Amino acid sequence: MDTYNKYVKEGKDPDFGKILPSDGTDISVPPFYAMRGVPKLHHTQGGVNINDKAQVLSSLTDEPIPGLYAAGKITGGSHGASRLGSNAILDCLVCGMVAGENI
Repeated sequence: MDTYNKYVKEGKDPDFGKILPSDGTDISVPPFYAMRGVPKLHHTQGGVNINDKAQVLSSLTDEPIPGLYAAGKITGGSHGASRLGSNAILDCLVCGMVAGENI
């Protein structure tokens, strides 16, 4: 923590070349939380488009396909041009709940 905070103060990380907060925000006030991060394929950019009821939209008419719903990683378009990382579980749960309520 001390090393990281020193690098933030200096504005440079000589160990890893990490981009540091430009506003000087360091990690000095607990509580602290951490997670293990490993590179992996976790999402594809694309998939079927859905509406706010989780109905799959036709690629030809942009109208809902009767009786077809989708949630999670099969869907695309809900994040715009680039998917936000680390929210796949929330995406699955929320869209799954919405699909279930509308079915």
